[in-house]
Amino acid sequence: MTPEEKAALRDSSTLIIAAPISKSKVQPGKANYKLLFLQRSRVGTSASAHVFPGGNVDKADHDPRWATLLNYKPKGPNEPPLHNAICAIREAFEESGVLVCDPPTELSNDEIRIWREKVHNDGKEFYNLCTSHNLKPSVDRLTHFSSWITPPIEPKRFHTQFYLTVLPWSRDSFSDSRVFADGKETTRLDWFTPEEALEAYRKQSIQTFMPPQFVSIAHLLPFKKHEDLQQYFGTREIMTIMPEFQMVSQDDDGLHLIGVLPGDEEHSVDVRKGHRHRVHITKNKKGMNVKSYIHGPTEIKARL
Repeated sequence: MTPEEKAALRDSSTLIIAAPISKSKVQPGKANYKLLFLQRSRVGTSASAHVFPGGNVDKADHDPRWATLLNYKPKGPNEPPLHNAICAIREAFEESGVLVCDPPTELSNDEIRIWREKVHNDGKEFYNLCTSHNLKPSVDRLTHFSSWITPPIEPKRFHTQFYLTVLPWSRDSFSDSRVFADGKETTRLDWFTPEEALEAYRKQSIQTFMPPQFVSIAHLLPFKKHEDLQQYFGTREIMTIMPEFQMVSQDDDGLHLIGVLPGDEEHSVDVRKGHRHRVHITKNKKGMNVKSYIHGPTEIKARL
């Protein structure tokens, strides 16, 4: 692969899945929903990191039959292309078994396993799954959440559209034999409230959160009710975020960096005087660990 090919942006999508918790199970002061996280395998992009389901757009996601099947109309002029939403839903199913489709499917455990394998091997099989079982990907229940671009200093770069969806039913238990890591690209699956996710990270039971995941959790943290999520995030302006890294120091722990984000007083393009919007990061052979995230007057700390 040439340097130019390495630097080329790859079109990708991520799906933040929020699942409502039954009222009797909600803990005081914590959110009434949990988020789905997957731990990546130890090789490849984001090795060992806890991430939301997602991946690169497949050629099959561009199939024009999707628009016909869904009678699709964009929500607005700034809505990402349909193929990004299809990718987010397909990848979530492939990697976790969660099928964000209408109507809710009654596929058996064995059928879920078989179809996940088929879709993993060939993206076209996701369309076949939907049409053979009279399902439609629930793109109308996806809210465009954020847009991230990998900085040019990285050898592999992605332009990732983040979506948020709230599953339409509450649950007492998050143990579901149909929902599990695929054992290939992902090795572990967890359901955490935003508070639990940060606490697990502080205790290092989660190895790595990449900046997009950490910042997403931080933005969800103030919202304790799943009923408020899509109403709020569906009406805010979407900002494209490409961190601009500044070297701070280097020691035995690795490189200590600041990722300056749009709206920071030191950002090269989107500048707001007196305003801070940045992540503090340590990068070493084990990965990239966020130390803190500052947005305006608020600082959310991770490992100290």
